[in-house]
Amino acid sequence: MDTMAAIRATFFEECAEQLQELEAGLLAMEGGQTDSETVNAVFRAVHSIKGGAGAFNLDALVQFAHAFETVLDLVRSERLEADQGVVRVLLRSADVLTDLVTAARDGGTVDPARPQALMAELSVLAGGGGHAAAPAQQAPVAVAMPVEEEVDFVPVAVDFSDMFAAAGQDVTFRVRIQPKPSLYEHANDAARLIRETMALGTGSVTCHSDELPDLAELEPEGAALSWTLEITTAAGESAIHEIYEFVEGDCDITVERVDDEAPQLSAEDLDAQMAALLGSIGGGASVPFADEPAEAETLEQARPNVVALTPPAPSAPPVAAPAAAAPAPAASADAGADKGTPAGPVPTIRVDLERVDRLIDLVGELVIHQVMLSQRVMQAGLTRASDIAIGLDELEQLTREMQDSVMAIRAQPVKSVFQKLPRLVREVAERTGKSVRLVTEGEYTEVDKTVIERLSDPLTHMIRNAIDHGLETPEGRIAAGKPTEGVVRVAAMHRSGRIVIEISDDGAGINRKAVFDIAVAKGLVPADAQLSDDELDNLVFLPGFSTKKEVSELSGRGVGMDVVKRSIQALGGRVSITSRPGKGSLFSMSLPLTLAVLDGMIVSCGEHTLVVPMTAIIETLRPKQNEVKPFGGDQRVINVRDSFLPLIDVSRQLGYRRDATDAMAGVAILVEAENGQRSALLVDSIQGQRQVVIKSLEANYGRVAGIAAATILGDGRVALILDIDAVAASTRFENGIAAMAAE
Repeated sequence: MDTMAAIRATFFEECAEQLQELEAGLLAMEGGQTDSETVNAVFRAVHSIKGGAGAFNLDALVQFAHAFETVLDLVRSERLEADQGVVRVLLRSADVLTDLVTAARDGGTVDPARPQALMAELSVLAGGGGHAAAPAQQAPVAVAMPVEEEVDFVPVAVDFSDMFAAAGQDVTFRVRIQPKPSLYEHANDAARLIRETMALGTGSVTCHSDELPDLAELEPEGAALSWTLEITTAAGESAIHEIYEFVEGDCDITVERVDDEAPQLSAEDLDAQMAALLGSIGGGASVPFADEPAEAETLEQARPNVVALTPPAPSAPPVAAPAAAAPAPAASADAGADKGTPAGPVPTIRVDLERVDRLIDLVGELVIHQVMLSQRVMQAGLTRASDIAIGLDELEQLTREMQDSVMAIRAQPVKSVFQKLPRLVREVAERTGKSVRLVTEGEYTEVDKTVIERLSDPLTHMIRNAIDHGLETPEGRIAAGKPTEGVVRVAAMHRSGRIVIEISDDGAGINRKAVFDIAVAKGLVPADAQLSDDELDNLVFLPGFSTKKEVSELSGRGVGMDVVKRSIQALGGRVSITSRPGKGSLFSMSLPLTLAVLDGMIVSCGEHTLVVPMTAIIETLRPKQNEVKPFGGDQRVINVRDSFLPLIDVSRQLGYRRDATDAMAGVAILVEAENGQRSALLVDSIQGQRQVVIKSLEANYGRVAGIAAATILGDGRVALILDIDAVAASTRFENGIAAMAAE
């Protein structure tokens, strides 16, 4: 990847973060949180996207963002009230901005009518007849600016040409800019501040380098340069101060009125002046600075590290705005006063996901070899007190800590998925003509990034299903004695070592008779089938099932919920549904926290070795003769503290042997499925407990009923990992067991 491609990729990564902040801020505003901090965060997000887009000539994106931020500027200056009508327009604008960013990133297109229509609405909110157009693009002038990292100067495109035209009475101001190191630490750029200031009128720029230290004393992350701007403008002093309000704690700014009007320079003259200024700093001809003696100093003498990196000219002058993680200006100023240095953002580093995946694979192999060494030591007959055994125990502990640390790198909150849902809900509600309110809980629940990436599609299907099928129309809700606004609730939580995501609605619930009739009509179940309420509810997961009589944009084609089930199963998870007619439905997705490792109990079934996930195990016991009872022909149950549980013969269930396993010679493992159903797994023996590395069986071999995945043992053998829910679901005689317990 070349330099510009890498910069472009970084820009779109930052856009994704800014769009998340934008969505979160607008939702907070929708809920009535219109304090200055929230509004400023929203404004900064749009401002930053606009600024970066200009550097890549993304004109459509810049133009729309410019109109967007104009309205946001009115809101933050309290000249426009952020009522529900305004916020709704801003939310739809955020949707269009997201589409424009996606199109620019992927090379797609957006229907021009959508942004144009919203820009007209934004213009009405701004009080104008049309949206404020972004300044025209002109030839850039490169100005060397200090930046953070290992470099000291990066040529930045600066445009001061025809956009200096002013109307009304002109006043000349002198603006002195003295950046602090924190300005660059917070991802701001003095060149952008200068560019935005000079866009207000005409004038000159003078760079002061008298504070540049000798090479031996040079501080790479310092801020030795300062600037003086003489600008004649009709915009007024407040317009100048407005440009610097986000960097007040990171930059010393003084603005004073000059009695004598500054010379009016043409765009060509200003470009020539800036080029000459560059020459004096970067090795060109010597040009004297204002208020200081002339110096013929080359760039190599002034600063040792130079990056010749010139990005494309921006189509609009972006305003410098703090990074999303940077503190607000007031907070920065306070921090500087208290501690002597401004508080900076938490240090982070961007790493390709492929590298993290490779690291996880290597740690997984390390775990396998560590187990292998431990087994070899045991086979060699070395005592636990030997130096080798003690060293292996320490290695096992360190390996476990290393694995936990690596897995924590991939752990991310589900907030990134939840933040996409409000837009989805708005679109579906608009298409269906329903009033819907989305409630989210547990958005900071962490889960493996791979799970998050593959969670979006099934969650989208279920949200659409809840609104389209679950919620009634406003008229129907009034007739049922409910509020016209339906509620869809999405919650995430940790439970028994897994992540559970619940999607519920307060709609009409499932019409079980209608579901059964449709399933029979489509040939999905026989007409004489006797199904429980739970089985009737789960008919919606059958391929080809749909309650819609007509095909629409949202549903009716018989695909959706079966896709959800397959997607969740592919992640090693499961999905279930419970419904109360007239009250609503609850869909529950249970997923592993990670697709890499799990703690398991190693058991033997005949000549085979299996792994039972520890998160599902309640206890283990040796069955006694009087505790095991026959049930329904070849089935058995076990009495555990006056509670009868199904006794599942794992060897027979998986086809390892035809005859039943002797219960008194085996071990019963009490497990609990996600739906709360308890059962006992009968195995021959228990080998031990250890952490295993998960390998996808479906990707490498094929799907096997009752098996969730596979792993490699320390001796190199492959062991299968049991799917507890699938095994427990194979025995359905709960009603008979309940009757037996009652007797």
